[in-house]
Amino acid sequence: MSKLPELQIGIAQMIERNLSRIWLAAAVAMSVAFLTPAAQSQQIRNLPAPVVAVIDFKRAVEESAVGKSIIKQINERHRRIQKEIAADTAALEDTKAQLEQQRAVLAPDAFKERWRAFQIRVQEYRRGVQTEQKKLDLMLGQSILKVEAKLAEILRDMAQEMGANLVIDAGPGRGNVLFSDSKLVVTEQAKARLNKILPDIKVVEPVLKQRPNPQTPRLQVPKVQ
Repeated sequence: MSKLPELQIGIAQMIERNLSRIWLAAAVAMSVAFLTPAAQSQQIRNLPAPVVAVIDFKRAVEESAVGKSIIKQINERHRRIQKEIAADTAALEDTKAQLEQQRAVLAPDAFKERWRAFQIRVQEYRRGVQTEQKKLDLMLGQSILKVEAKLAEILRDMAQEMGANLVIDAGPGRGNVLFSDSKLVVTEQAKARLNKILPDIKVVEPVLKQRPNPQTPRLQVPKVQ
């Protein structure tokens, strides 16, 4: 029987940054390349000197109080669902064994009818498992997006306060930053401010538009007649 796959609690897969990174500098350089020499000179003179701040965005979210709270809530729901699925899987396997025992005493047509009904229930059960997995993924993703949005606001405020005009995400595999002075790194300051502004968030169960069968309770196990 299908089991709910272990949820990969990796916030990194859910963190989709909307922050402008070093690609902005590349875009500016490309636009300057198409200008006349005089226009290029004027454009270059008008560019502000870069004032850089560096953050590990992923770590700030993962290690924040709200990030830890989200993972705790998701894990609690995941464990509860796993217990339900384990019990329902055992019940389905027991039902299957009973049907196989009855095969010798039932007429072929009667057995085929019961077996077909059992298979329908199994498919409903599997769709229910898939629905729960989808809900968990959505709950995690939607919650993390809210944290990302708040952290982005915090970074904009911090950049203005520090006079920074370029914030680089130097997280693993993100910004390709080989070295940065520790004085430029604002990860801890941003995380502390996030803890103060958004210490917690309630993970809300999403309402899915499509359900396997509204008239059939999720993971309902068929009874042997």
